[in-house]
Amino acid sequence: MKYVISEKNFEPHVRIRKWFYRLVFWMLALLLLMALIRHSDWSLTFSRLMDVPKTVLVICTLGWLSSFLFRAFRFKGEWHAHGKISLWDSLSLTFLHNAAVILVPFRVGELGYPVLVQKLLNVSLQQCIRSLLWLRLQDGIVLLSLAFLLLPFLSIELRIAGLSVVVILCLATQKWWLRLLRSRHFLIRQVRAFLHQRSSPWGWFWSAANWIVKLLVVSLMLSNLTGLDTLQTLRGALAGELSALLPLTGPAGLGTYEAGVWTGLGLTWQEMNGLMGSVLLTHLFFLCISLLGAVVAVSFNALALENFKPKQGGVHV
Repeated sequence: MKYVISEKNFEPHVRIRKWFYRLVFWMLALLLLMALIRHSDWSLTFSRLMDVPKTVLVICTLGWLSSFLFRAFRFKGEWHAHGKISLWDSLSLTFLHNAAVILVPFRVGELGYPVLVQKLLNVSLQQCIRSLLWLRLQDGIVLLSLAFLLLPFLSIELRIAGLSVVVILCLATQKWWLRLLRSRHFLIRQVRAFLHQRSSPWGWFWSAANWIVKLLVVSLMLSNLTGLDTLQTLRGALAGELSALLPLTGPAGLGTYEAGVWTGLGLTWQEMNGLMGSVLLTHLFFLCISLLGAVVAVSFNALALENFKPKQGGVHV
């Protein structure tokens, strides 16, 4: 399966403009990052990194990889009506789509999803766009629900009660919402374009599992590198992930992610400037795992293709 589209297919002026935008966005992101980490206490950061137990590194690695597995299960459920999809193909697509989002500025890498799905399934571009919008809406609702539970603007009792009321109301009024979505009103038709109801309720479970595991492992790594308590680093991890919802983010979230974590930790700049290096190392640690997963996916698919070709060529009639 060919996942990569060569830029030679584009006109020369398009290629130049694309690379100009990339370089500009990279420079802006790196400038923001340098401003944040300029006063970091690197000796303390590397000292704490050396003290991180190997078991913590293993747990964080396996936890981060399991989040891709949860997303692969959700992808299988999303497209189960269009044919049987192997877990490996789902996992490969998940890694490669994530790598595209990481490496391409301003979330333009999201457009890799339709390309990858169409390489795997015989579906229209419109179906792929609807699926992408639905999955991102699902992720946004789950992430904002976790923010409502964790961020300290209300007491925990009120937060749990409020979220429970919302869930109960959604379930109790399900028939009414379904009747409303069948309306021919213009706005309802636009909403219905991506609320396709193709995925099962398990999609919500897999999305929640993905985000919960990601937040827990990032919190664990941050806690070991900064010495802060777990609840505080959990809020920092959540705010960092929420920063990815912004449309204006640099490649890999460099700079904006670190600023988001700082906001979630709730520390003053005097308290935080020495710890920003630890936030950057945490960010890079999980980025490396994600990108290595994409490299492995591409390598295994290329190897499988090479092994398949000789078998085809060796058949004689």
